[in-house]
Amino acid sequence: MVQKVQISDDVASQLYELAKIEHISATELITQLVKAYKMEIAKRNELKEFFKPYQKDMAGFKFSREEANER
Repeated sequence: MVQKVQISDDVASQLYELAKIEHISATELITQLVKAYKMEIAKRNELKEFFKPYQKDMAGFKFSREEANER
């Protein structure tokens, strides 16, 4: 199924200018941008999963200067 996307004239101009610079079609440029975005999201999710065991709930933490000085 093909979807049509409406973009502003300014965005369309930038898209076609970048596509011209890269010597590719606007469709190819959009495809590359979508792939790069998906890879970035996957990388971000991998990092979140990696750091999940190290995250601590600090919601109830209150810093006390006196207590810290005693240590």
